Amino acid sequence: MPRRCRPLSVTGLAIFAPIAVLALSPLPSGAQTVVADSGADLLQPSLQGNPANPPTFTPGNATPANQAPPPGKFTAPSRIGVTPTYGSPTGFGAGDTGFDSQNRTKSQRTAQVPAQGSSIAPPEPTFDPVPPPPPQISSRPPVLPPPPVPVVYPAKAAARPGATLPLPPDQLPISNPPAEVHPASAADRPGAVLPIPAAIYFAASASTPPPGTPQPNTLPLGAVPQHTLPIAAGDPYEALGIKAGSFLILPAVELSAGYDNNPQHVAGGSGSASFVVAPELHVRSDWSRHSLTADVTGSYTDYTNGSFTPSLSRPFLNAKSDGRIDVTRDTQILTEGRVIVSTDNPGSPNIQAGLAKLPIDTTVGGTLGVAQQFGRFDFSLKGTADRSMYQNSQLTDGESVSNEFRNFDQYAGILRFGYEVDPGFKPFVEIGEDTRIHDTAVDSFGEDRNSNGSSAKLGGDFNVFGSLTGEVAVGYMERDYHDPTLPNISGVTLDGSLIWQATALTTAKFTAASAVNESILQGVSGAFSRDFNIEVDHAFRSWLIGTLQAGYGNDDYVGMARDDNRYFVSGGVTYKMNRDIQIKGVVRHDWLTSTQAGNAYEATSALLTLRLQR
Repeated sequence: MPRRCRPLSVTGLAIFAPIAVLALSPLPSGAQTVVADSGADLLQPSLQGNPANPPTFTPGNATPANQAPPPGKFTAPSRIGVTPTYGSPTGFGAGDTGFDSQNRTKSQRTAQVPAQGSSIAPPEPTFDPVPPPPPQISSRPPVLPPPPVPVVYPAKAAARPGATLPLPPDQLPISNPPAEVHPASAADRPGAVLPIPAAIYFAASASTPPPGTPQPNTLPLGAVPQHTLPIAAGDPYEALGIKAGSFLILPAVELSAGYDNNPQHVAGGSGSASFVVAPELHVRSDWSRHSLTADVTGSYTDYTNGSFTPSLSRPFLNAKSDGRIDVTRDTQILTEGRVIVSTDNPGSPNIQAGLAKLPIDTTVGGTLGVAQQFGRFDFSLKGTADRSMYQNSQLTDGESVSNEFRNFDQYAGILRFGYEVDPGFKPFVEIGEDTRIHDTAVDSFGEDRNSNGSSAKLGGDFNVFGSLTGEVAVGYMERDYHDPTLPNISGVTLDGSLIWQATALTTAKFTAASAVNESILQGVSGAFSRDFNIEVDHAFRSWLIGTLQAGYGNDDYVGMARDDNRYFVSGGVTYKMNRDIQIKGVVRHDWLTSTQAGNAYEATSALLTLRLQR
């Protein structure tokens, strides 16, 4: 608690009195001239501001602190008997003509009365013109505008692990958010348009594949230019595409050169350099309702070694167009058109002796269906029609052999029921029936190869926390042949594709496919093929991607004592220079074991690819 100062004693007054008299008495000075008394007291405070335009004191702003005293006199309020006030009151130290730091309105200043005990009386009202009061300046700190939001480039920020991007305006939190819709269930609702990563878009469906579809790991290196993008969402080097009206067009081409030490896939085969040209074209619609997509991938492989019989230079094309018509909120019409151009794989028993080059086979087909939603239930009914045609075989002696007996039509119906147990899991049941009808009643061996097929599958759609997506189904397939000499084919099937986003930089993909392929061997109904592939992509940097692949396939030739097991492993690196140019290198090793002697082989190939995309 502060203490009051002790008053001076009589002795102190006696000592300091002479000093005070000397200090107040006028003394001569060499630097200043004493100004004559102008009638103002020396201790009277002078006015602040411009002396040529002194402030005018009016009743509106007259207060005990700024009231002007009578001319020639100076008075001060008596402090005798007044309780002292400690601290610094509001406005302490302000000048006589400054602003009112107490932040009082004009009416409050006008109504202010002198404090009791003060000897200052308010002046008489004056009728002189009063200048407008100076503008009031608030003592509150000014309100500054919010700082600008820093610019964040999503392409670069997304490449950093754990990076959090600012939400766009349409995703900012709101006071009344709508009900959350999981992507797995939203994708099946009519009119839903979801961003689908490239890795998920190219995933194989668990539905019955069309006839003639080549197995993924039996194609030569570079024949299928479809690659899974690691970190599919937010890839800073993803192609931007070309905007054409309401469509987005994504063109690309891959130019590859490499070497294969056994492209014929036979025991003791010779090697050859190879060149591959693989164009791509992807089209996406941007409509509020309905949807139309198209994907065209192709390649042409040329081997410099011309001593191969047959010649291994061959084309490949896989073109597909999908359409969706939103009839109502819960009803959709589904359409699909497809074209597949390929050849028999090197080493296949379907390759005839004495061929000059591999005959080209073409499959053209379409799908028409309807999908209906009933709350958590949904079902779809599809009808398919496909036509498979084979080119005539050109022999080394110049002759041409017709392959008309290999041409056939396939018609199929597929019914599927699903129930959404949870937004991340939807089990389904799929039943399919199909028939294959050949152009000729019997083949060159007098066998009727027309057949009927049936399949049943039990599977599910998955979207577990967005890290595990896709669908997989296990089932049973049976194919009955009209010719009694051809044994029927039946067995367990596994189809589908699952993508696991293990970390922000690592993606793993599992695919499985089962199919019954036609055969031209006497007494052989067909080849029951099953393929399983695993691919792992890891981003060492956003521009440097490493890829590892491994696969296993089995071909069971029903009707003969031959069962082949196919294996492959591969590793590659992709260097992304920018959004338009990429350089890729891959090394792959294939080998096959067979129950029939003379069919086993091993092959190693390497390929260097320049990818140009837009």
